[in-house]
Amino acid sequence: MKESQVTEHPDLKKLMETLTQSLGERLRSVVLYGSAARGDYQRLASDLNLILVLEDLDPATLEALTPALGRWRLKGHPLPHLFSPALIRESADVFPIEFLDIQSNRITLHGEDPFAGVTVGREHLRLQCERELKEKLMRLREAYVEVHDKPRVLRNLLTDSYTTFASLFRGCRHLLGREVPGGTSAVVAAFCDWAELDRGPFEIVHRLKKGEEADGDLKALFARYYQELGKAVRAVDRFKTQRGGEAR
Repeated sequence: MKESQVTEHPDLKKLMETLTQSLGERLRSVVLYGSAARGDYQRLASDLNLILVLEDLDPATLEALTPALGRWRLKGHPLPHLFSPALIRESADVFPIEFLDIQSNRITLHGEDPFAGVTVGREHLRLQCERELKEKLMRLREAYVEVHDKPRVLRNLLTDSYTTFASLFRGCRHLLGREVPGGTSAVVAAFCDWAELDRGPFEIVHRLKKGEEADGDLKALFARYYQELGKAVRAVDRFKTQRGGEAR
């Protein structure tokens, strides 16, 4: 989705109108990030991800959001993340993957760009990459216990997790100091090549994510996918961050 298409999206136009009416100067910035900002948006599979930067996060300001965000949610869109300028400044060490992803691909729809001066430390990034990969793999195996005999739910588990792991692979590319491709499938392919993973199961899950059918048994696909994710965790576990911030 191009920037011109984003700004003309009817749901976004209505949201911006109601936000500015409800909040006035308390609305500092609105930022679009994720697949729509990367040009990787798919109408039936992608979300419109937003960050609202508010003058403050007091209850009265939050309550003023209700009319605009209520309509937004009824259209099937995810709720925006809410920040104040101070909270953004204080959160780069907590959300390094997310902030780097936003800095790489974002469209400021209203106000000043709140991420222009944000600096992310590589050691914080390395720790988040390792921790979240291990945690998400743990959640994946726990979910599989419950859904392995339910094909439709297992398919959803695979496709939902693909987006999560692709985001983490994007953070790992930042950590390595390597180019981060715009498209999700390209990011996954680039990470797989670096970590010497088999691209095959990721490519099949990506096709499922797009609504295509895949040949073969879903449980067999999960086994291959799970095995390669385990290798990914071990590869990231070997990351070393040199003095001065370079990863190797």
